[in-house]
Amino acid sequence: MIYLRKFRPDKDVGSKYKKWMNDFEVHKFTEQKYKKHTLKDIKSFVIQKNKSKNEFLFGIFLKENNNHIGNIKLGPINFIHKTAEISYFIGEKKLWKKGYTTLAIKEVIKIAKKKGIKKLKAGCYEMNKGSIKVLLKNGFKQEANLKKEIIFKNKRYDHYFFGKLI
Repeated sequence: MIYLRKFRPDKDVGSKYKKWMNDFEVHKFTEQKYKKHTLKDIKSFVIQKNKSKNEFLFGIFLKENNNHIGNIKLGPINFIHKTAEISYFIGEKKLWKKGYTTLAIKEVIKIAKKKGIKKLKAGCYEMNKGSIKVLLKNGFKQEANLKKEIIFKNKRYDHYFFGKLI
């Protein structure tokens, strides 16, 4: 259904990607919503991640048509403790709730194992039911809850943290 691959900044970063990054609905539960993203900024970010030794950014692509539908990032990696964070989004809103994020996390777990990582971590806002669901489906367990850590639409919410030994 999907595959992950590293970005080619000149081919994979375009108006569709920029539109996602500036779409409040796509990023309402991430800190990206506070930034105005330009193509130059996005390309620079992708180039930086492609050069990184401890962060790996992948596009999520549909196998059927090679269509880029979202992103997933592994890292930063702590090579001493063999831990890493993951973060992700599906930019194509018509493809939400179709299982693609669950599949992307399964793929990034395989990549993490190959890199010798023993534990993955992810955080999300308490009201991000989709993210909570895909993390639990992939065997993550809630490990922490920072009470009233996040301000969203002028209200305070909890920030959940999940972990998974792999």
